[in-house]
Amino acid sequence: MQTGIIYTPGFLRHISYPEQLNRVKLTINYFQTQNLTNFITPDHVGSDFIKSVHEPSHIRAIGKNEKLLFDSTLAVEGCITAAKLLTEDKLNNAFVLCRPPGHHAHPNQFGGFCYFNNAAITTKYLQSTGFEKILIVDWDAHHGDGTNHIFRSDSSVLYCSIHESPLYPGSGAPDDHGAGEGLGYSINLPVPHHTGHATYSTLFDEIIIPAAQKFNPDAIIISAGQDSHQDDPLTTLNLCQQSYFDLTTKLMNVNPKIIAVLEGGYNLTNLPKANHAIVCGLMKDTTHKFDLNILPETQKMKDSTTTSLDEFHKYW
Repeated sequence: MQTGIIYTPGFLRHISYPEQLNRVKLTINYFQTQNLTNFITPDHVGSDFIKSVHEPSHIRAIGKNEKLLFDSTLAVEGCITAAKLLTEDKLNNAFVLCRPPGHHAHPNQFGGFCYFNNAAITTKYLQSTGFEKILIVDWDAHHGDGTNHIFRSDSSVLYCSIHESPLYPGSGAPDDHGAGEGLGYSINLPVPHHTGHATYSTLFDEIIIPAAQKFNPDAIIISAGQDSHQDDPLTTLNLCQQSYFDLTTKLMNVNPKIIAVLEGGYNLTNLPKANHAIVCGLMKDTTHKFDLNILPETQKMKDSTTTSLDEFHKYW
């Protein structure tokens, strides 16, 4: 088995800014310089899987723009292709370089460049094939409010998010643990501006990984938003290329059945390299050197970690 990179030139069709086509185009160009050239084209699976998450009125609203419907459906098809190959043991894991992204999309509304929730739809597909428990880890700088909302009452999905706060969309407070049967299965870890590698490592080692090991997922979805990189123009976090390799590796040690789905990341110089670091993590390829610039933690960062740990231990 291998790591699959799901890509089609159709992912470049969607016109938006700053969520622009060069985010993927330059990533593919960089991958080719690293001898990553065996891309997997999405299968045409249609729109039925979208209905597992989104209401008919939402799908009809997107459908009023035929191009937007096509582009958003193609992103979903890329994710379903990865999931299908994973469940058939034809891939060990995959990175889907799809756009538009999805983690802000709710069942009945879109937002933040997102129209269909790719990660949520992929989760529902995996569960329909017998993968009962799914871990979703969202390290995009912006809280994945759509994904969190969709699964907030569902104990079969453990949703973990590290996100900058304050920042759009303003959700994901540390005391948002989910609701009903899903109480405790939403782990929201807001971090202050300028938070970097050291704090993320602590949050993974002391919260996300212990919860994941106890949850024992059948598969993992990464909402891979690299706008948490220190040079991203829309945020003020301080992750580095090495951070994405390390975080991916930590999740691989929980379960290597991982589907990473592209979310944000808007620095066109660093995004391709950060995406490459994720692929190397999925491949267990330690031959590459990635940029690492660990900045000292401030007291505010330490305090936010303490708050997150206190909230975490209420349920885990």
